[in-house]
Amino acid sequence: MNKTGKFTVVIALIFEMTVLINGISALWGKQWEDLGLSALAMALLILPFLLNYLANRAELKLPPGFLLTGVVFIFLAQYFGEIRKFYQMLWWWDIFLHGAFGVLSVLFALYIMQSNFKKVSQLSDSRFTLFLAILSLCFSIACSALWEMFEFTGDILLPVKMVKGGLEDTMSDLLSGSLTALITAAGYYFIWRFLHREKTKI
Repeated sequence: MNKTGKFTVVIALIFEMTVLINGISALWGKQWEDLGLSALAMALLILPFLLNYLANRAELKLPPGFLLTGVVFIFLAQYFGEIRKFYQMLWWWDIFLHGAFGVLSVLFALYIMQSNFKKVSQLSDSRFTLFLAILSLCFSIACSALWEMFEFTGDILLPVKMVKGGLEDTMSDLLSGSLTALITAAGYYFIWRFLHREKTKI
């Protein structure tokens, strides 16, 4: 059972109230884009708790700190990035978040697979570890692509503009996320091989 810590709930409520206040201010000032971004951020902050609930229903163990990490990441991306315009003010903010997302999604996938997959006896430990690394990399790249689809869809359905630079913005986001994911997955595999070098065989 994945527990929901009180500290995480308090942090999430603080974030929700912060975004709500911004949304009310945007409504009062008829700033429709900020209002749309605030509504979107409030909805997204609930997403980690929804995933936690679904994981509990499916008896799937999530990584420790998943809820807190998810809530903080969404707040950094939506509130600071979109609402507070960090994406425009700091050229590296978008790259930083997508790079961090690449690392976190690989670690998330590795934890889920290690906790729920069982190695068949015919498969060597080295090949199983390589399989986990490759699959976690693919998972991370797929999640990065979904993020870009989410931004594109949001621009169509809501009065917002999350895709700032068109194709160049999309590809730089995908590349930064994929590169950090590749480094993380490769690092996991080669560190494992180094630690088990005496008995490693492909």
